[in-house]
Amino acid sequence: MRKLLRSKDILLLILAGIGDLAEEVKDPLRLVSSSYKSMYGFVPRRYKKSNFLQTVARNLKTHDIEKIVKNGKVYLRLTSVGKTKVYRDFPILSLTKRWNKHWAIVVFDIEEKTKLIRNRFRSKLKSLGFGMLQKSIWMSPLDIGQDLREVIYSIGLSKNAYVMEVSGFIFGDPKELVRKIWHLEKLEEEYIRLKSRLDTIIQLIRNANDRINKREAKVRNKYIYDLERKKREVMREYLEFVVKLPPLPTELLPISLRNAYSIFPK
Repeated sequence: MRKLLRSKDILLLILAGIGDLAEEVKDPLRLVSSSYKSMYGFVPRRYKKSNFLQTVARNLKTHDIEKIVKNGKVYLRLTSVGKTKVYRDFPILSLTKRWNKHWAIVVFDIEEKTKLIRNRFRSKLKSLGFGMLQKSIWMSPLDIGQDLREVIYSIGLSKNAYVMEVSGFIFGDPKELVRKIWHLEKLEEEYIRLKSRLDTIIQLIRNANDRINKREAKVRNKYIYDLERKKREVMREYLEFVVKLPPLPTELLPISLRNAYSIFPK
């Protein structure tokens, strides 16, 4: 099951500038209030303002974010600490550079008696964006050597894990391997489903706005309000879907999934 986003996640993702990589507060998916009037910037619609302000206060205290003043208005932006955390938690945001065609391969040999450590290591690899080729062989097209070293040393596997970098395939289709490892068929189906739901709601809103009638304005406004609410719910599902996509270069993706990745910075 896909992990649900916390209010903290939404805050840091917005500040990471999905689709724009701007440091100041952005709202590319309209998931949060568009008002800058509050000194703390945006307030996600699914969270009470007080709860979100507590999230902001906690992240200010941990130095994940900071306040800046421009033209008499207060904005939020990520600090270097916050950037490190959000890029660690959402590896797909690391797709900012042209892929060098290299692969990171992790091989490990951990005894059954320490299977808890083994399971923890596999979980960490997955969170870093690695895909499982075999139970003890994982691979990723991302350049995350430093993060990987930190994980290996923190778990105490410096003598049990081996990391290699390979520059390409001698035989076999990497696209086909990627489809199998990251189960892209299921992701395609889910993306098409979400996109279809969102497109349908947007079209219904457009149709309702085109048929403006003063006598029906009250009914129409209620209808559009309900549609806008549904739209926000679907867009939230969409965000939860795309930020958990495997961090793969565009050239390895099926055409149907490439649009899902297009909101991320290049």
